[in-house]
Amino acid sequence: MFNLSSEDAQKVYHINWIDSIKQDWQKGVCNKVEINCFPWGHLVEIDYRPLTTACLSTDGESIFVYMQTNENELKMETKGFGHTHTDSCMEFFLSPESKSMEYLNWEFNPAGGMYLAIGSDRNNRVELPEENYRDLFFVKTAVHGSGWNLEYRIPLSFLRKFFPSLELKPKTIMRGNFYKCGDKTAHPHFGCWSPIFLPTPDFHCPKFFGELIL
Repeated sequence: MFNLSSEDAQKVYHINWIDSIKQDWQKGVCNKVEINCFPWGHLVEIDYRPLTTACLSTDGESIFVYMQTNENELKMETKGFGHTHTDSCMEFFLSPESKSMEYLNWEFNPAGGMYLAIGSDRNNRVELPEENYRDLFFVKTAVHGSGWNLEYRIPLSFLRKFFPSLELKPKTIMRGNFYKCGDKTAHPHFGCWSPIFLPTPDFHCPKFFGELIL
């Protein structure tokens, strides 16, 4: 059903360090990975797989996220905080502390609409409707002829609200996954970076997160 080898399940991502947030980190400073695992294509009428990449960088004070996709038949109804996964959406789930079961899920659409929550699984989550989230996370989106881009910054000060002892220092190991989805778009799709071995779509499964190593 999944057509994946055991090697595909062992995803590890090395987060690059940058000297300054002024560096053009989104254009080559960081390692890019592809969101190219679509385990549930057999469940939809058209197995749509937009080419999507993601990369992370850090300067020790923030985690920088950059994602891009060639999806061009866009849906972006959510303009502020809301359930963006029904729109064209790119997502990053992060478990900052390897010993903790809790993770945060950032979900954005091309209009800059966002959903964010924290918890240990799908059913035990607390929504985080941050006021002025666009400024807090320095959110930027861009729609163009070949798709759309997303970039934002996750400050360490924000992460420490939930993980007080967290430090962004070399060799720190976190866990997470990158996703591309669009539950109610013209071509519903569910893609991930680190493979998920479940019969139906579910991104809220931290046991399938990959390793993120600073």
